[in-house]
Amino acid sequence: MTVKVRFDKDVRDYAKGEKVNDGMLKLTETALAQALENFHRRMIVIEGDTERKAELAGILAGASARVLSGILDELVKKRLRDESENKIEVLYATDALGEETFGRKRYEAFRKHFDVLAGSEVNVQAVTFKHTREILGRTYDLLILDMSYDYSPNDLGRIIETVRGGGLIFILAHPFKKWKDMWTGFHKSLVTPPYTIDDVKKRFNRRLIRKFTEHEGIYIVTEEGKIRKKPNKSKSQAKIEGRKGVPIPEEALFPRELYEMALTEGQVEVLRAFEELVEKEGMLVVTADRGRGKSVSVGIAAVGLALALKKRTRIIVTAPEPENVQSLFRFARRALEKLGFKPRAVEEEGLIKGLYARKISLRYYPPTEGYKKSADLYILDEAAGIHVPILHKYLNKPRVVYSSTIHGYEGAGRGFSVKFLKKAGEKRNFKELHMDEPIRYADHDPIEKWLFDVLLLDAEPVELTEEDYELIKKGEVYLEEPDLDDWFENDRDDLRHFIGIYILAHYRNRPSDVALLADAPHHEARVLRLKNGKIVTAIQIAKEGNIPKDVIEKMAAGYKPRGNIIPDMMVKHHYLKEFARLEGYRIVRIATHPDAMDMGLGSKALELLEKEAREKGLDWIGSGFGASEELARFWVRNGFATVHLSPTRNPVSGEFTAIVLKATSERAKGLIKQANDEFRIRFTEWLSDTHRELEPEIARWLFETPFGEAVDYPIHLTEIQKKRLDAFTGKVLTYDTVIDVVKPIVKLYFLDGWMKPYLDERQIKLLIYRVLQAHSWEETAKLIDRTETFTMIEVRDIIRGLWYYYKRLLR
Repeated sequence: MTVKVRFDKDVRDYAKGEKVNDGMLKLTETALAQALENFHRRMIVIEGDTERKAELAGILAGASARVLSGILDELVKKRLRDESENKIEVLYATDALGEETFGRKRYEAFRKHFDVLAGSEVNVQAVTFKHTREILGRTYDLLILDMSYDYSPNDLGRIIETVRGGGLIFILAHPFKKWKDMWTGFHKSLVTPPYTIDDVKKRFNRRLIRKFTEHEGIYIVTEEGKIRKKPNKSKSQAKIEGRKGVPIPEEALFPRELYEMALTEGQVEVLRAFEELVEKEGMLVVTADRGRGKSVSVGIAAVGLALALKKRTRIIVTAPEPENVQSLFRFARRALEKLGFKPRAVEEEGLIKGLYARKISLRYYPPTEGYKKSADLYILDEAAGIHVPILHKYLNKPRVVYSSTIHGYEGAGRGFSVKFLKKAGEKRNFKELHMDEPIRYADHDPIEKWLFDVLLLDAEPVELTEEDYELIKKGEVYLEEPDLDDWFENDRDDLRHFIGIYILAHYRNRPSDVALLADAPHHEARVLRLKNGKIVTAIQIAKEGNIPKDVIEKMAAGYKPRGNIIPDMMVKHHYLKEFARLEGYRIVRIATHPDAMDMGLGSKALELLEKEAREKGLDWIGSGFGASEELARFWVRNGFATVHLSPTRNPVSGEFTAIVLKATSERAKGLIKQANDEFRIRFTEWLSDTHRELEPEIARWLFETPFGEAVDYPIHLTEIQKKRLDAFTGKVLTYDTVIDVVKPIVKLYFLDGWMKPYLDERQIKLLIYRVLQAHSWEETAKLIDRTETFTMIEVRDIIRGLWYYYKRLLR
């Protein structure tokens, strides 16, 4: 199909009346023709200070919508859109849409012109950046992204990827000369005491502007009609090839209609893999870069599996957030409709949480709840964002599917690919599929290339050689504070290597993390380099403390200042106002090159950072992290003291957040010891209630202290209680009748210093799980894989040893 993309006479007359020059129309015609022919996207950036840029976007987008609506049927025949998508979809995204806001005025200026030209076969949706979760899973032909006042890189990453191939993106921007030196609403959110807006950098804006000018497929105009960057080659004809058909298996277990929904061979492979789960239970892992139709494929395949089981089928769907699975639910619903069902969707706050049809149900549960439910199939989408111990809870399910993004907004991390998959393979066999081909647009889309570049979504760490490993083994490394101005302004490879370490080593990365590093006045970077300059450990720190006295008083009364997470916690939970006057480094993220893990680099980096903090006269270094056994052990073994644990799990990762501190000055040492003592006392009680579900292998490390001294916390037992404890250890009384006296003895052990009795790891876990967390004998026996009788005997033996040791202290 060859389409001549040329705006009709009515459009040209209207544009002329609105003083839009012919060059602007030709540029838009060319951009649209290129987008349609290549099944790619194109972007037009409109610089301006007034509402005129919104009006111009309305005219150009309206004319484009008119062309697209005229070839809708042909686009469906070419499989460039689904037959159910019978209108041109337009999204207008801005910072605010309230009455009398500038964002609302720009939107109205856009609509005034757009509606005149677009025609009736068009849907327009307006959304603010705060509500962009409403568009997840949706696909648009035209996007108007108003970046005139405020945006965050997270918004950019989420919104751009909703546009299909053959579509146009219009960016409403400030004049670049002004934009590179101005603050946005996002910048204002980075201000934290004692800094002011004048301390906020503008590195990210400048990077964004530079990337607009560097990449192909992006054209820049001004609201006055001046074309600053135009297509290399003018063309108004588009030869639309359409999608190549994908081979459908001749013998398939699932209905042919489901295979016909597949647009790529990767999707067909997912369907085939699900077919294998019907007759033979098992585990499937699906990975893909963003925009490859991973969730879509899993949603369609889940319906096929439910039908093939030929019984009432229950499917549990989980993900870090319900937003992650909206595409899965939408395409599962579409698959059911295609097969003649009339599915009922259950929605909460605009998000699908459940889907029901005859004998088929798909239901979303948070990761920490899903494994407790009975089902025929468990689907964990964006599995890299789920706490590894929670992932393990699903491993013994008969049919389980883990799917995750590798590069992109959700960014899979090393925790999933190594810490989980490697260990999972030791427990059960699984099949792994990787999807390469994009689904919304064709390969080599220039806008995807631009987006991944500007947000560093595909950053990778530097490659290590045998010579590099020798340097690591010899300890030939040094700590450096990089010049972030140089990194961002000159687009250094070091920046990509730095971010690349985080992408592969952490399970969750957001585009705004890059902007935070670039612009936040209190954020800095440190790198551990080999002697040859290669980065092997990346550290992002936030300078906290030195808070004015008046702000500290407000904090004590409930005020929460931006940033200053650790001083705020110390004031509110430990009543240590004086701590907020001290200064320190909060380690926001620390990660080692994924190919150089467990070689001591993280500990070396902490050692050198501590040395730097002491030399600069700082008082402490600390961190907040999702508590896992590995991380808790890492921080404790490096001399950090736990001072707080969040009362609830992070709704995204499923982890409790721990805060640890290490003194680098004498005045901080006493305050941190006091906070550590208080935490350990509280923790002995929290474990039976607030943290009853915390993994005991994590709890045991949080009890460890670098100070070596017992907590001054007197425990009193009556003479009768002591006699009852003697009776228990002498096998006269049962455990259940002496819980009141066993618990104080166990508390003594966990509040003791370095000279306490020796217990091995299993014994420590037993005390935490059975005594402090009050789990049943049945649950405790499962924990250590022994019988209940054996477990009871072992607990009695442990208490006997502790009572023999502590009896003398309670006389």
